[in-house]
Amino acid sequence: MRNIKQFFNLNILLAILLSLASNVSARNEDFYTPKNKVALDYSILADNLSEKLKVELSENNLKIRFGNVQEVQIANNLIEIKGEAFCVLPTEDTQLPINFEAKVNTLRKTVDEVQYKFVETNYAPSADEEVLIRELMKQISRDYKTDRITIAIDGFDANAASDNQKQLTGVGEIKIGEVEWSKINFDVVINADKKATKVTYDIK
Repeated sequence: MRNIKQFFNLNILLAILLSLASNVSARNEDFYTPKNKVALDYSILADNLSEKLKVELSENNLKIRFGNVQEVQIANNLIEIKGEAFCVLPTEDTQLPINFEAKVNTLRKTVDEVQYKFVETNYAPSADEEVLIRELMKQISRDYKTDRITIAIDGFDANAASDNQKQLTGVGEIKIGEVEWSKINFDVVINADKKATKVTYDIK
C-alpha cells in the first residue's frame, strides 16, 4: 500500500510530474529546434517519437518538445542526437519528461533508430505499476468503449507466476465518464515483455 494516492487517466498516468510542468512554458508548436544546433529538420525526429508514444500511451493528441540535446556526427550523413524532451498532453495540460537517443540520416531524412524512457521522479510510478495501469486501462477502455477513464491506485501486491510472469493484485478507485467514483479490485498478470496475459477486475 502507498501512503500517497497517485491519480492516472487513460491518456497516461496523470499527475506523474505536475510538479515539473511549471518548469516548461506551454507552446503551440508540436516541436521546436534547439538553439545552436546543426541545420537539422527536427520535425522528422518529433514525428517518429510521437508515433511511438501514441502507441504506448494510447493517446493520439500529443506533442513533442525538445529540451537540452547533444548532436554528434558519427558517420557521413548520420547524426546521433540524445538528450531531453517532453511529451505534451494538451488536453490534460501535462508534460511528461523523457530522455531519448536517436540516429538521424540527414541524406535520406529518416530516423534510423530511436530509444526513449520516461524520467523517474518521486511522483512517477514503479515499473510494475506503470505496466499495471497501462494494461488495466486498455482493457477497461475496450470493455466500456471509452477513453474517459480515471484511476487512483491505492496499492497492489506483486507475486511471481508461472513462465516468468508476474501477478499484480490490488485495489483502487475508478471513474468512468461522468459517473461517480467506484471501488475497483484487479488481478493482472504480465509477462517478461511487459504485456498483460490476463486482466480481470471488479468494479463495485
